[in-house]
Amino acid sequence: MKTKAPPPITHLAGRAALPLIEAYFEFNHLKQLYRQGWLRVGVPPERCESVGEHSLGVALLCLFLAESWFPEADAFKTVRIALLHDLGEARVGDITPHDGVSPGQKHVLERKAVEQILGKLPRGAEYLALWDEYEQGSSFEARLVRQVDRLEMGLQACVYEHQGMGDLSQFFASAQKVLETPQLQALFAELQALRPPTPGRGSAEPGA
Repeated sequence: MKTKAPPPITHLAGRAALPLIEAYFEFNHLKQLYRQGWLRVGVPPERCESVGEHSLGVALLCLFLAESWFPEADAFKTVRIALLHDLGEARVGDITPHDGVSPGQKHVLERKAVEQILGKLPRGAEYLALWDEYEQGSSFEARLVRQVDRLEMGLQACVYEHQGMGDLSQFFASAQKVLETPQLQALFAELQALRPPTPGRGSAEPGA
């Protein structure tokens, strides 16, 4: 698992610290953890986003979408889920489908990590329940965040394509598979139309 630096929590080994400080040193590693999929397709480390950057993008998109596009959603709950959804990666890393880890095993590893990180906090059980809700897709807000998580990946792929990182069609295809709402499908079609021309693919068209 490629990172910018070792997990900051190692610096607190054997030292007493407030639970909030310990939790910060845990999730701070998301800023140092590369999104491994981009590295795999050749995005150089100095240009590769971190999991923390991705999570911020998801949270902001969820705020804007929940408040303006999905009035039936609880915007506060949606953003809370978005902020928590990648937390387990602070301990287990950014596991991708290419790592040979089954979805069930990945869930077990990440849930244990989230439980350990949030267990330090007074409202940890409440936050863990929101993370579980995301994993299970058991609410409209959770399902919205799951879609926006992939939508953000598609948006980042579009940015990388414009920055000369090559044809990233595989990431667009992965994102498109999970977009269920007409609003997000329409938004994604607009994004597809903004992709730069690529040899062998030609100009991007909506739904291409």
